[in-house]
Amino acid sequence: MGFTGTRPAHSLMDVPVGHDAAVPDIDANLDAISTHEPAVRAWVCRHDNETIRQAVSEAELAAPGPLAGWTLGVKDVIDTIDLPTERGSAIYPGRRTVNDAPCVALAKQAGAVVVGKAATTEFALFTPTVTTNPHNPDHTPGGSSSGSAAAVAAGMVRTAFGTQTVGSVIRPAAFCGVVGFKPTHQLIPLTGVATLAQSLDTLGWFTKTVDDAVQVHRALAGPGSATAPDRPLKLGLYRSAQWEAAQPEMDGVLTRAAEAVRDSGMTIEDVEPLAHLDGVFDAAHVILQFEMARVFEWERRHYWEKISPLVQKMLTRSDSVTSAHYGEAQTTVQSARAAHDQWMIDQGFDALLTPSSPGEAPPLATTGDSVFNRTWSALGVPCLHQPMELGEHELPLGVQLTGRRWADDELLGVGLALEGALCPNGIPTP
Repeated sequence: MGFTGTRPAHSLMDVPVGHDAAVPDIDANLDAISTHEPAVRAWVCRHDNETIRQAVSEAELAAPGPLAGWTLGVKDVIDTIDLPTERGSAIYPGRRTVNDAPCVALAKQAGAVVVGKAATTEFALFTPTVTTNPHNPDHTPGGSSSGSAAAVAAGMVRTAFGTQTVGSVIRPAAFCGVVGFKPTHQLIPLTGVATLAQSLDTLGWFTKTVDDAVQVHRALAGPGSATAPDRPLKLGLYRSAQWEAAQPEMDGVLTRAAEAVRDSGMTIEDVEPLAHLDGVFDAAHVILQFEMARVFEWERRHYWEKISPLVQKMLTRSDSVTSAHYGEAQTTVQSARAAHDQWMIDQGFDALLTPSSPGEAPPLATTGDSVFNRTWSALGVPCLHQPMELGEHELPLGVQLTGRRWADDELLGVGLALEGALCPNGIPTP
């Protein structure tokens, strides 16, 4: 199968991201790529249009699956047999594998068609890519799953895979104004997905609707019961111990989200900073540093000059983290995981309503701050970003729902119940 490189020059754009995602529409996807890719630059490489059309036709004619005929973008840290996987790094140009990662194989089995490899930051860390925000090309789409979120937002594919170690699914979803779902840590196999920190890495995906996110979940994790509950929901409003990092617009959107929950007849209670989460935020960073330093030992030894200055600095700093520091951090996180699950049960909360990001997407010089994602990634709980509105600068804003480990279906059910209340006019468009 053929592919084409797509690294065109930067330009402005106007992206119609509000099309109906209920029916596979390959013409709309390919038109969106043709029109908007020159500015968004979501793709590292992709199949040619004829190959994509033929594959979609074959998938729709085959035995129906939950993703029959869906177009799929794959973050360029995830192995695909028919396209290179370069990990956003100058070390791996044209790197090929002899098989698909299990998540890709499962999606294909369910009927999805891989369109291409979506841009990622280097090694899924923090060095910005060339990808721009579909709502404003002067702003970041977030990272590290930059291309995946941008491709869905711009209507280029119906869904796309990303990964999250700290905030690399929820933050790009927030900045690009799409639904982003990160399941429970270790629910979806990570074989064939480049490792960053094995204790934190999790596959995730982007869609236009919560229902589409549910369908992807069913394709990867098996049939479940993710439906809108027919009982009153109880949510906690949790601004977190890092609330000082929030911009004024996030205060407003979180307040309006809580009001929408109440207006829908659901219960929502304010939650003060939780004692059982003390230390988790810092411990997660220690775990990332310790594991990352060992994962990239080969690249450091043989290709140091091909690593970006920002990642070089991160790797150098990680050398100071000892195994004793790492053990203490793991003990803190493991204890908090069990305590948080039990606290959610004891309080009767179906989910916590929390910030997804500090505010609107910042300029391109950064991928944004993952301050409101780190604790949840460390806990390994499922997280769902739901877009709500456009902010003062016409960039998306939304909120994050978090649940209990292994209660992914329940969290998605809460998302289905709340989607209409949180975003009554549909996904915000530029």
